[in-house]
Amino acid sequence: MHKVVVSRAQALVSITASGFVDVAGLEAAATDLHAAIRSLEEQAGTHVTLYDLTEVKVFSPVVLELFAAYWNNPAVPFGRRIAVVSISPLVSQQMARVQAGRDTIRVFADRREALGWLLAADTERPS
Repeated sequence: MHKVVVSRAQALVSITASGFVDVAGLEAAATDLHAAIRSLEEQAGTHVTLYDLTEVKVFSPVVLELFAAYWNNPAVPFGRRIAVVSISPLVSQQMARVQAGRDTIRVFADRREALGWLLAADTERPS
């Protein structure tokens, strides 16, 4: 199950997932996420994205491979930064492994910290 919320004022797209995410669920979430990004119109591509995975315990290897392929796809308008929030050490490790070595993707245990990093001024170098 997932929910996507858009904040135009912050150019923020937030997706929250819960339960066990299978391939069909990931594909549905990606479709909704892409629609939300497109709804930002001129802000699309300069937006930030928050993945709230605090209700997810583990991802299957197949779903992790799809995440990696998605984050490595140059056709996907990622925006400036992606923050992943997880309280599960396993999910945090899984997401850190598939982040494709990009310094514009970070994994956090705290949602407020993730939002602070996402919305920080562009002059701050993402780390």
